[in-house]
Amino acid sequence: MKRANKLLTACALLCAATSLPALAGPQDISLNDSGKGYNFEYSYPAVVQGFPALKKQFDTERAEALADLKAEVQEMLKVTKGEDDRWVNERVTNWKTVTNLSNYLSLSVESYEYTGGAHGMSGKGSIIWDKKAAKRINPIAMFTSKKAFNAVVQTPFCDKLDKERSERRDGDKVDRSQKEDWTQACPLPSDYTVLLGSSNGKSFNRMTIYVGPYGAGPYSEGEYEINMPITKGLLATVKPAYRAVFTVK
Repeated sequence: MKRANKLLTACALLCAATSLPALAGPQDISLNDSGKGYNFEYSYPAVVQGFPALKKQFDTERAEALADLKAEVQEMLKVTKGEDDRWVNERVTNWKTVTNLSNYLSLSVESYEYTGGAHGMSGKGSIIWDKKAAKRINPIAMFTSKKAFNAVVQTPFCDKLDKERSERRDGDKVDRSQKEDWTQACPLPSDYTVLLGSSNGKSFNRMTIYVGPYGAGPYSEGEYEINMPITKGLLATVKPAYRAVFTVK
């Protein structure tokens, strides 16, 4: 029962609503492994098989993550002399397709890790796969600079973030003037995960900024997923090499 409850909690954390949902498609490529003291899951969408270099990276990362987890568990078993079965280390990594454009594949990754204690930690990341160059791109690297990105996005991002923070705090107003208090301050959006999506399958015209647990408030507040528009101002901060693939919705 404890195991089931823990997995339900993890799912609740990982499956927070967003306007950039993972796309349905062929069955994911998944590896599940479990043994004394550990559970391991790693999956990626079937579309990745069409890009050998990306598939190789994911397969390598998966093998390394599993080996690291097993090594950690073996060390713990040595300490406990193999007698303490009350703990189970968990590591979950699930890659999902956000959008698949002609030259770029946008992927998100949901992760969960539990190594004991009151709760595990969840998170979300993202990459853009450049199909022609066969390389990974951090979405924020598609903009001229973090400074330029923040100059356009920070205020409207914080307006939306503070509205949600206030709702989760029973209506208490967020005071941005308390800059030394990270639960009140207006953070830089470039410090978080940027997910780029598309509503037309042709260009990036949607964006979500993901803030994980402890990112803008206490763990009890959970995750924040702030939907931001692709505006003309933001379009001006996109690097020339990528500007053609961005449009204002």
